[in-house]
Amino acid sequence: MIYLNFTIMKQRLKNSVIVIFLGAVLFLSCSKPEVQQTNRFPPPSPPPPSLSGQEFLFDSLIWIFLDGRFDVGIDEIYLQTPARPDLFPWFTYSTYLNAEVLLKFDTASNWINVKSVDINDPTIPVQYQYWVYSRSLYVHMMPPNFQLVGRKASIKIKFL
Repeated sequence: MIYLNFTIMKQRLKNSVIVIFLGAVLFLSCSKPEVQQTNRFPPPSPPPPSLSGQEFLFDSLIWIFLDGRFDVGIDEIYLQTPARPDLFPWFTYSTYLNAEVLLKFDTASNWINVKSVDINDPTIPVQYQYWVYSRSLYVHMMPPNFQLVGRKASIKIKFL
């Protein structure tokens, strides 16, 4: 009887060791490797490349008439560049660029300096002004000249 109890205990001990051994093997094989802690905030995006020294030409733009009766009550005649998010980010509403803005009519050979709308000089009888809005640059003439509507012109932008 003692021999029987000893054999049973020996068998239970053997089974217990096997169960513990298998449990340890399963535990170790299922454990995940250590993962490095990541930053919850993305790294800052690199600054956009500098436009300094670069020149962009927008050719064959057409003067457009905006009838102000339906909007703000002021007629506008303007040129608009194509949308260029690389030059004029979408969030920009600016009246000044760190650039020289020039205008040339299709029938002329000389370039005319265009000022920001913030630089309004009442002593100059005709003034070309620009502003940036919604990824485009706009040029208008003060006072408006309705004979420009439909004519072509070019805009050159030289970033400083």
